[in-house]
Amino acid sequence: MFLRKLTVMVAPLLLALALCLLFPVMGGLGFWSNVLKGLLMGVVLALLLPVSGAGRKREPFAGLLWVPAVVLALVVTYQYLESIGMVSWPVLSMLTTRDGQVVLVECAFAGYMTAQCIRTKK
Repeated sequence: MFLRKLTVMVAPLLLALALCLLFPVMGGLGFWSNVLKGLLMGVVLALLLPVSGAGRKREPFAGLLWVPAVVLALVVTYQYLESIGMVSWPVLSMLTTRDGQVVLVECAFAGYMTAQCIRTKK
């Protein structure tokens, strides 16, 4: 019982430490550094409870998370193509951003939803 409690306390700290060590290494990739950081952050957040030994209940509708994950992936793809000047559609101008933090958050949500969808697949 003590080892399980220790795992619940230590596993999140180890995951946070791993991200803190990886993030500075991925800093020089430009647009893709925020994409990779966000995806990693989302996957780690989705695996936080299962790795620490909690959260064994399965949500029956979690398999539908692939729909918003794909939509977010398409938004990030459009943002990348617009940032390199390949496309510029006025109708989608509200999706464009120059802020890397927005891309990081979008990719964190996409990574979380994708990991949850894969993890809860029957």
